[in-house]
Amino acid sequence: MKLKYLIFLLFICSVSSGCRKKQMIETNSFQLNVEDSYVYYSIKDNRIEVDLNTLQKVSLFDYFSHIELIPLDTNNDVLIGICEEVIHYQNRYYVFDRKQHRVYVFDNTGKFIFQIGKRGRGPGEYTEMRSIFLNPFNGNIDILDLGFIYSYDLSGKLVKTTQLTNLNPPIYPYNFIALNEKTYVFYMINPSGPDKSFSSRIFYYDVEGEKIFHQDYEVAAFFNNFTFVNTTSHTCFYEYYGKWFFSFPVDNVTYEVGPNSLIKAYIWDFGKDNYDAKKLDLPNDPTSVSTLPYRINFQAQNNRYVMARIRLRNMINGFLMYDKSTDECKNIERFTESVDFLPRKVTNEYVLSWCYHGALEDYVIEEMLDETNRQKFKDLINTKEEKNPILIKYYFK
Repeated sequence: MKLKYLIFLLFICSVSSGCRKKQMIETNSFQLNVEDSYVYYSIKDNRIEVDLNTLQKVSLFDYFSHIELIPLDTNNDVLIGICEEVIHYQNRYYVFDRKQHRVYVFDNTGKFIFQIGKRGRGPGEYTEMRSIFLNPFNGNIDILDLGFIYSYDLSGKLVKTTQLTNLNPPIYPYNFIALNEKTYVFYMINPSGPDKSFSSRIFYYDVEGEKIFHQDYEVAAFFNNFTFVNTTSHTCFYEYYGKWFFSFPVDNVTYEVGPNSLIKAYIWDFGKDNYDAKKLDLPNDPTSVSTLPYRINFQAQNNRYVMARIRLRNMINGFLMYDKSTDECKNIERFTESVDFLPRKVTNEYVLSWCYHGALEDYVIEEMLDETNRQKFKDLINTKEEKNPILIKYYFK
C-alpha cells in the first residue's frame, strides 16, 4: 500500500504545476518532503532503533543494481600512498593522499590531470596536509595544513591563505567544513593541547573577524588518549540536503551543525546497550575501548537511507542500514555475498568507496558488473604491477 501511495503521489506531482514548491506529507509511519518531484524521507521521531544482538542476512542486491569501477592512473609521478579522501566535483575526482600530503586531480575516467599544491616551507607551501574540503561558497579547494588553510582554485592556483596560528592560543584542527562564506567549523582530535586551553572539539571560526566565536562538544578527557577518534577511523562530518552533520564514535547522538552551535538531529537507540561516554570509568589503557558496546566510525544518509559503520564489543565490524521509508534498521555483520563493503560517500544515486589494487576481489561482485566493467575487473586482478587505488561506485536500485 505504501508503494502504491508513493507512486500515486509522484504522478500527481508530475502533472501539477505546484510540485515545484516544497510540500510536506504526513503518513502513519514516516514524513515525506516533496520538492521538484524528488522525495525526501525523514527519520521517524528522529530516532533509529537498533538491536545490536540480532543480525540480519542481507544481500547487496537488495539495495544495489550495478557496480562501476574507476581505476586511477598510475605512473612514476602519481603513486598514491594512503587514499584518505575523494571529492567528486564537475567531472573530476580530487584525491587526498595522506601519506604523501598531496592532492591529485583525475577526470571522470580516472585519467590523471594535475596536482594541487606543493609540500615544503616556502610561500603557499604546506607542511602537514590534514584534510581537504570543496568550498561551495567560493568554488575553491581548501587544504587544511598545520595551522593554515590554503585555498586553491580549480585550476590549482593558490588564491588565499588563512592563518590559524595567529589565534591566542593557536589551534591545530584535523577536520573542517565551511558552513557559509564567513564561517569555518573545525574539529580537534586533542582539544586541550599542550597548554590545556580547550576542552571542546568543535570550534566556530569567523573568517572576517579572524577569531573563534563559539566552542562546542566537550567529551571526557579520557578519550583524548586514543587514536580511534582520528580521521583515519572516523569521519566526523557529512552533508545531506544542504545541511552538515557531526558525530563522535562513542556518542549515539548525531548533531546538525547549526549556524552558531550544534543541534541534536537524531539518536541511534541501542536499548540496553546505550551508554553515556562522559560517565564511563574505564582503565587508562587503549585496549579498554574494546569493552564498549559499540563505536560508530562512519555515518551518512541520502533521501531514503541512513548508513553507519559500527564496531561492536566483540571487535566485530558491522554495518547499519536504516530505511527511512519503512522505519526499519538492518544490523549487518557481512553481506551474504561475503564481500567487504566500506562506504565513504553516499549520494542519492550511488555509494562511493575505494580499495587498493590487490584487494579489489574482496569488494566487488562480478555479477554486478556490465561487460565494460567486467573487463576492467579482469584486467586489474590479472595485472601484477602495483596500481593506484580503484574507485568503486555501488548504484542504488
